[in-house]
Amino acid sequence: MIQFFKSIPYHIKAAFKSIFRHLAMSISAASAVTVTLVLMACFLLVAGNIGSFTHNLENSVKIHVKVAPTVSEEADIQSLESQLNTIAYVKSVEFSDKNEEFDLFMEYIKSTGGSASYYERYTGENNPLRNAFIIEVTDPEQIENVRLEILKLDGIESAEYGGASANQMITAFDSIRNGGAIFILALSLLAIFLISNTIKMTIYARNEEIAIMRNVGAANWFIKTPFMIEGMVIGFMGAVIPVIFTFVAYNMLYKSLGGVFFTEMFPLQPLMPFGGYVCLALVGCGMAVGLIGSFFSVNKYLRWKR
Repeated sequence: MIQFFKSIPYHIKAAFKSIFRHLAMSISAASAVTVTLVLMACFLLVAGNIGSFTHNLENSVKIHVKVAPTVSEEADIQSLESQLNTIAYVKSVEFSDKNEEFDLFMEYIKSTGGSASYYERYTGENNPLRNAFIIEVTDPEQIENVRLEILKLDGIESAEYGGASANQMITAFDSIRNGGAIFILALSLLAIFLISNTIKMTIYARNEEIAIMRNVGAANWFIKTPFMIEGMVIGFMGAVIPVIFTFVAYNMLYKSLGGVFFTEMFPLQPLMPFGGYVCLALVGCGMAVGLIGSFFSVNKYLRWKR
């Protein structure tokens, strides 16, 4: 182990010497990593925000429970509220009387450009709306089960949460995320292949040097280390442009959209720390791709020459 650490300066020097000696091939391999990581950056930015969108969407879904007109006494309403609170996965229960429901309805009509004056005749005693409860759940995946339990209670007219549309949107987000992950995996394998070929060319160019090291009894790790460092450096070189791209492009996008994607329901992740995490992931992936590519290449060569 001590010998390994003592030899690190030599390995680093040998790695950089090889990179500059085969600069064209090194740039070609780094370019492949760059293309892969730029696309990976786009995917990570999209996936990170989709995860945030999904989380916000799941947590914003509430069950709107209409109370039957037969339940009008305050004592009956309080009893029903207590029963709702005992249902598993119910986080909170908020009562909204029919006048508050009417006010919310009028706000919706105004926001959609409708004629609010037409509905003003339904205020007060003429209000046809029902008293309601607004229910939040602790686990969004259990919302349908909670809804079914609510419907079992006496005095409940209906319980809705717009489940179909919310589930369709969440499913679409998940499909985009999964499809992007498969695409990035394919690109990563391509980058590993290109770096492996670059390291292989370097190995062939230094086969006499490697043969001498093996003849004098050099350990395999001593022979492998410079090539693995070279692969990591190439991977790091390939990550520089994607990191700059991530900071500049995402910052511009965030500011131009005002921090939200069309609606307040879909807030974008702020540049920091989200962008910083993405950049660290890009550098880590670039160096890992370089390390894996060089490891397989030099391993194959040493086995073949044994």
